[in-house]
Amino acid sequence: MNKIFLGLFVFINFAFAGAANFNPTYEFELKKDQWARVFITEKATQKRDSFDFRWTLFDSTNIIVQSFFRRYPRHMTMSLRHGHDTYMQRIIPDFTRPTNDSVKLYLSFIKFENKKATFKVNILDEEKRIDVEFIDPLQSQQ
Repeated sequence: MNKIFLGLFVFINFAFAGAANFNPTYEFELKKDQWARVFITEKATQKRDSFDFRWTLFDSTNIIVQSFFRRYPRHMTMSLRHGHDTYMQRIIPDFTRPTNDSVKLYLSFIKFENKKATFKVNILDEEKRIDVEFIDPLQSQQ
């Protein structure tokens, strides 16, 4: 009997669960050691932070990425293999309602061609708590 209720519970969760609403999204194409920046402004406090990242080394599958957020450096290895291609950075913590209050930035490694790495930045902000500005190094050089 418990298995029936558990199965029904799982089915209902999947039936009513919606897809994540990533808004905004942006795709960066970076050369080695070229910095990309995402400015994040919290609407409630007008506090402005930046998420900066670059890549330094690529072999046939893996890429080394460095990022800085709130002066805290991170060093990660991402891969073209599924499951190792995305990094999540929590922008605003989820205190009262974990599914709705959290704001997250997802950095995904998409491809590597012609000595350039392509990354996609997705912002998950259900409650529209932040403003986002993307600074692409290729557009700022032109």
